[in-house]
Amino acid sequence: MLINERFNDFRFRSFFIEKEIICNCLVVFFQASSSGWISLTIDEGIAKFTKEFSAPNILDLIEIFDDYAYPVQDATVLSCYKGKKLINIYELRIKGIEEGCIGIYFECEDCGFAVLEIDGCLSINHGFYENIQEETHLVKL
Repeated sequence: MLINERFNDFRFRSFFIEKEIICNCLVVFFQASSSGWISLTIDEGIAKFTKEFSAPNILDLIEIFDDYAYPVQDATVLSCYKGKKLINIYELRIKGIEEGCIGIYFECEDCGFAVLEIDGCLSINHGFYENIQEETHLVKL
């Protein structure tokens, strides 16, 4: 699953409290050519891929009337990867810690990107994550 598929689309889920942004990206959603929509979360050292049964509905913050809002937007920062073939997926792990995932690296045919967990939020790094410290390593999934 996922390897040799192409990315069709990307979306983010963010988190707001009383209309103030707490986390720009809690969840990354991506649509793969055969597998459909997949969500990626990284929390407390564990990366989790989940098959979504439908597309995550785009919902703007102005459409949410609760103090706690989780809107979903297009992930335009990842639009350059649409149509790219996924070659490999790697987990960035802290050596010697069982639940030590700090990110996922998606290797595409001529490029790639990392989804990194930083203080409970996810961020995107284009290209290979250059700041891998000595105590971290890649694990092919």
